[in-house]
Amino acid sequence: MRIYLVLCGAYVASQFYRVANAAIAPELMTELALSAETMGGITGLFFLAFGAAQIPTGVLLDRYGARRTMTGLFLVAVVGAITFAAADGGAVLAIGRVLLGFGCAAGLMGSMVVIARWFPEERFAALSAMLFVVGGGGTLLATTPLAWAVEVIGWRGAFLAMAAVTGAFALLLYLVVRDAPPGVTEAGDQSETWRDILRGLRAVVASRELWLISAIQFVSYATVLTVVGLWGGPYLADIHGLDGVARGNVLLGMNAAVLIGVSLYGRLDHHVSRRKWLIVAGALATAAILALLALLEKPDFWTATILLLLFATIGSYVMLNHAFARAVLPDHLIGRGLTFQNLAVMLGIAVIQAASGLIVGGFDGAGGSAPEIAYRWVFAFLAVLSVAAAAIFANANETSRIPD
Repeated sequence: MRIYLVLCGAYVASQFYRVANAAIAPELMTELALSAETMGGITGLFFLAFGAAQIPTGVLLDRYGARRTMTGLFLVAVVGAITFAAADGGAVLAIGRVLLGFGCAAGLMGSMVVIARWFPEERFAALSAMLFVVGGGGTLLATTPLAWAVEVIGWRGAFLAMAAVTGAFALLLYLVVRDAPPGVTEAGDQSETWRDILRGLRAVVASRELWLISAIQFVSYATVLTVVGLWGGPYLADIHGLDGVARGNVLLGMNAAVLIGVSLYGRLDHHVSRRKWLIVAGALATAAILALLALLEKPDFWTATILLLLFATIGSYVMLNHAFARAVLPDHLIGRGLTFQNLAVMLGIAVIQAASGLIVGGFDGAGGSAPEIAYRWVFAFLAVLSVAAAAIFANANETSRIPD
């Protein structure tokens, strides 16, 4: 239990850095004279670095174990937070953001590797879901609490404080976390040669099941983030006329719905024997809600809000995808396999959010506001992607494992 609690706490820190810029962007732009385009580019560097680090992180997790890998990477995040806090311009801020992306690369996948090696496979989905839910506290920490801290000690002081917290978690990861239960050979085979490592990577890349789960991973979380984290606010403002506080309340409800959905799917996984079809059902139900949002012309506020909350809840089946990936992986390939399919998640976020921006930008709106038809096309686009991903993934075998 101590190990699990430390992993949860460390993931909270990782999630904080992922979204912190949203709360402090005005202060950063004013103090460092950054344009909106520059601020957006610097913010995106976290995700580019995070995605680029996934496969190397998987190799490190398998060869050296999660304990040492996570500790080392969290120390990189400490350096990144300090660099960020010391920035006197966009260049140094960007370096700090890149270091944070690399440093947080094992926050979720490293924790999942530990869970996979400490607990039975049938508990993986539920424990991973709870990890994700607790980690969601990091996104909440980066909202009102961060804004309060900025008022008291400034954004530099807030990031230095988080650097100290991250360093404390790096120490706890090293002192508390163990890669395998007592009596079991510690994970992290340092005797594995680089030829063996490459052979393992080839086995991962050659896995039909991992490619199929990666197809739905490319779409699932990106679909949720495209609505909840990108266009949900503008949609509520442009179409329903909500002010900042009212939008914030709905978005807070949607973020809470995501965490509730993750928890519910984790519980369902324990009781449903066919995980593949639960994932397919989640994707198709998500597509149906998006289709309603696309087809309904100017729904009233409460209808739209209820549909958005249902979408956030039902669309949160991403942890089942991770559980499916874990089920097809032999123990010595868990790190490489989980990070491989997580790379699909990060690429999906980048590609799908960019595509949705092109869709919205293709419609002329009055006074900088997008017309309703633009958002309806985004909902339709995401619905089609969800159906296509479900159709591809439906070809997967339920429990086919990569050969040892």
